[in-house]
Amino acid sequence: MIVLIVSIIALLVLAILLFPVNISFNSVRSERTIDGSIGLSWIIFLFIYSLKEKELKIHIFGRSISRHTSPEKKPQVQPERNGKKARKMPPAKDFLNTIGPLLRLFKDFIYAFRIKYLDIEVSFGLKDPACTGIITGFLHAAGLSRTGHNIRWTPDFTGQAFDWDVKGKAALIPVQLIPPVARFVTNRQVLRSGWRIIKG
Repeated sequence: MIVLIVSIIALLVLAILLFPVNISFNSVRSERTIDGSIGLSWIIFLFIYSLKEKELKIHIFGRSISRHTSPEKKPQVQPERNGKKARKMPPAKDFLNTIGPLLRLFKDFIYAFRIKYLDIEVSFGLKDPACTGIITGFLHAAGLSRTGHNIRWTPDFTGQAFDWDVKGKAALIPVQLIPPVARFVTNRQVLRSGWRIIKG
């Protein structure tokens, strides 16, 4: 009976993880002011974060149920040291051993996202117009405008400038993240280095 219940729960969790997570974002930077929002919808939930107001809204079945505004960060006062010995840092080798698996995990996460729509418009300029021209030539040579998405850039040779207008939509099926996470967690190199880091 217990096995049956566990199997049913596992199947339900797997079915839920098959529902895609839809992500939409838009951001505009003009005159050193950043505005825009990031939206994340999954099954009956909708999360919207406003960049300018730093406000998070949560909706269920299309109805707003929560609203949270991030408080402004106050400068932290460093506590005085009372002479206690600092905890010994683990060898840098243990951290370096995890870089490879971490990069592989990050790459798998990026590939798990499916970009539905992407529109990027950037206006940039440096103090030296020659440097602006070099960057413009590099962008043309890199072929970013031929990636299948709408990517445009406008050089500004009159001075320093960096503005953008970004819109996009992407989708992710959560179950696709399970294999790369499992591969990372069971990696022997990660397990050995992680255990040494925890032990300190």
